[in-house]
Amino acid sequence: MGWMNLLLLVAIVAGAAPQSPAPSQTAELPPPYPRPGTTKLLENDVVAVWDVAWLKQQYPLHTHRYDLVGISYAEGDRIITQGNAPGRLVNTKPWVFQTNRAGVTHVEEGASDSPMRAVQIELKAAAPRGAAADAPDGLRQVIGPPSFENNRAVAWAPAPGTSAPSHRHVGDAVEMVFIGTPPTPKVTFVPAGTLHAGPAVADGGRLYIFEIK
Repeated sequence: MGWMNLLLLVAIVAGAAPQSPAPSQTAELPPPYPRPGTTKLLENDVVAVWDVAWLKQQYPLHTHRYDLVGISYAEGDRIITQGNAPGRLVNTKPWVFQTNRAGVTHVEEGASDSPMRAVQIELKAAAPRGAAADAPDGLRQVIGPPSFENNRAVAWAPAPGTSAPSHRHVGDAVEMVFIGTPPTPKVTFVPAGTLHAGPAVADGGRLYIFEIK
């Protein structure tokens, strides 16, 4: 075989050899939590519930594994950077409902000396499990229209300082009670079908009830 033919054969073999993907294509990005400023409040097969503070630092690029819902309870600023777009400065007031979707990839950075704080519920089911029929003693009938609703959850916020009357949960639920100044969150998981009253809320406290679809 002549030198020219040999070189041509080597080039063909090299071109046909499989190429290893770039590290950025194969490395799986971390989830958003845990990270500095977060505390896991509760976890089971249905949800993971996090108390999140956006400290004044930049967090690593991450991908949300689950849809999430929640509520902010302390005002603060964040810079959110997604893709090649410039970072967005976002101010969030307390008692604003929070949502995010599985698959979202971004960078977050706390941007205020006093950090934004929120309780966030990661919903482990990949999709809604099907709407349950409203019960005569369900929250819609007992409390009234919800304060928040999307395709993954529905939430009620009784007036501050008040508790929920006796009611039945048509879906698994997370109940959040915030007490004190600054507020301290306490969360409870309530299985679907549970009939109960409350939880009790001290004067000045706040109650949020999230039912999962």
